[in-house]
Formats: sequence, C-alpha cells, structure tokens
Amino acid sequence: METLGIVAEARPGYAALPTPYYSSLDDSLRLYQADALDLLRRMKGESFDMIFADPPYFLSNGGITCVAGRMVSVDKGQWDKSQGMLGDHSFNILWLDQCRRLLRPNGTLWVTGTSHNIYSVGHALQTLGYKILNDIAWYKVNPPPNLACRYFTHATETVLWAAKSAKSKHVFHYALMKEQNGGKQMQSLWHIQPPGKAEKRHGKHPTQKPEALLWRIVAASTNPGDLVLDPFCGSATTGVTCARLGRRFVGIEREEEHLQLAVKRLSDEYALEAQQPSLHIPIDISLHGWGGNAAWSANRRCSNSSGLSAWTFTSSPLSTHRLRSAGTRAGRGMSARCIWG
Repeated sequence: METLGIVAEARPGYAALPTPYYSSLDDSLRLYQADALDLLRRMKGESFDMIFADPPYFLSNGGITCVAGRMVSVDKGQWDKSQGMLGDHSFNILWLDQCRRLLRPNGTLWVTGTSHNIYSVGHALQTLGYKILNDIAWYKVNPPPNLACRYFTHATETVLWAAKSAKSKHVFHYALMKEQNGGKQMQSLWHIQPPGKAEKRHGKHPTQKPEALLWRIVAASTNPGDLVLDPFCGSATTGVTCARLGRRFVGIEREEEHLQLAVKRLSDEYALEAQQPSLHIPIDISLHGWGGNAAWSANRRCSNSSGLSAWTFTSSPLSTHRLRSAGTRAGRGMSARCIWG
C-alpha cells in the first residue's frame, strides 16, 4: 500500500507543511491544525483520490433553532458568519479551485450544503471545470421543527458529487450501493438520521455529520488504500469512516476544541483497530433499517490456510456502535452482513 508520505511534500515554491497535530502510529490518519485555504495552497498537486468537504454554510446570522425541545441560537462561530454574497462566493471559488488542483485525474469531490451556500458551490464547481455527477438530497428523517412557523420545516441538506473533469473515469461501486439498497438501484434521495448519542460520546460538534452518511460516501467512491482529504474536518467523522474502511485520511481543522474532539475519536477508532491487527482491508456491509437489536455475522478467509472461520456478534441498542466499529474492519477476502432488527 502506498504510504501517506506523498502529502508530506509541499508544493514547489511554497513553505513546508506543518508538523501534524495528530498522526496514527502507521501514519494512515493525519490531522493538521491550519487555515484550510492556506494549507490547501501549500500541498502538492494531484495527491488525493477523493475529497469530502463540509464547508461553512454561512448561516450564523443571529437566528434561532430547536434542539432537544429547547430554543437555541443557530450561531456556530465566527468561522460560519457570512461575508456577504460576493465574499462568500469568492471563498468558495478559492477553496474549490485548490481542491481541484489536489485531486488526481480520476478523483471526485463531495460537498454538503443548504440553501445558504449550495448554489454558490454548484456555480463554482461548474465555473472551475468540475463535472457534477449527482445532487443528492439527504433527508434527515426527524428534523427539528421550524419555530417561526412561516416556512416549511428544513428537513434536507444537499450533497453534491463531482468529478475533477468531464474526462475523469471516476470510481463508483454500483454493485455495493445496489446491495445496500435491497437489490435496487440506489436513488439520490438518502434517508439518514442525524448523529446519535454513541457518535457524540466524546463530545459534540455543532455541525457533525452522521457516520452513516460518510460510510456511504466513502464506500461508494473510493477503493481500499485510497487517500481522502477533508479540508474542514471538524470532529473527523470522515477520518473515523476512513479508518473503518481501510482508506487513508488527511484532515484540516483550525479550531483547537474541534481538533481535541477529533483526536479523541480517531484515537478511539485506531485503538479498536489495534485490537484486531490482522483486520485492515474493508468489507461490504449490508445495512437493513435502523435501531433495535443487531446481529453481526462474518466469514473470514484465513491468510495461512484454505479454511474458513466464522463468528457471530449480537448486541443491544446501546452497544451497536462498538459492534459496527468492529464489524467494519475486515481481513483480506472477508465478507460480512449486518442485519438490524
């Protein structure tokens, strides 16, 4: 497998990259504390197979929303405050241009957003020469109510998937996605719940994305060993997913408190990985529904024999996260199925 060292090289004529804020023992997972745009400019071109970006939505405007039945401010921080339409669009053009430079010829980019930013992002993608592959509607299933009662409840976010160019031969694991969808073609309407308590056990990030969303994105559009970048990585949900699926990861985050949370999550995930040193390459997981009890079953081809060893895990709803973490690690030639009751 290719080492992570490729991104240790700075772009010719630019300052060297900083020392990672965090690096796993095998250097397959890295975090950098930096301004995203500054570090993107300094990285060597054509380094990444896939980029997932959850950029500022620019919705911290003093408004209110409902969380757990309580009225709270929508403000996330200074980093999420709008600089006006032209300023926000200029920012999107700049970081998306650098991401395109960093993508390998067949690489793809995923970007999440709402009406506050996604139209600017879409226009920027087309202007810069990306090829938009899909605009996916992520339906949050149980969104918070609209307190103003003057609009429809905001129940979706948009996820744009784009190839570097019209000539890109992008990765798409069609058969896996069809299997995940019960044997039918997976549509661009994704029913995925927001992060649960288990995903926030180390702390909360104000814009944390669900692991199920990132699992689908990473599994659908990358291969084992691919190098994935998240320039606004927050609490590192992308990195956690990459660790589970045998992809390498580089995350960039500016805020210290978010980095501390990201390190806790990545360290926890890596510790689980270390408990099973022979299980590194990802497997296909079939998920049917959510909640309830879970049963894991897996068959693993032994590396030193032609025999098969099989085992089954069962859990209560409180421990499904740990079992999902364990189940998504796999050895070479391993296949698995998860059935949610």
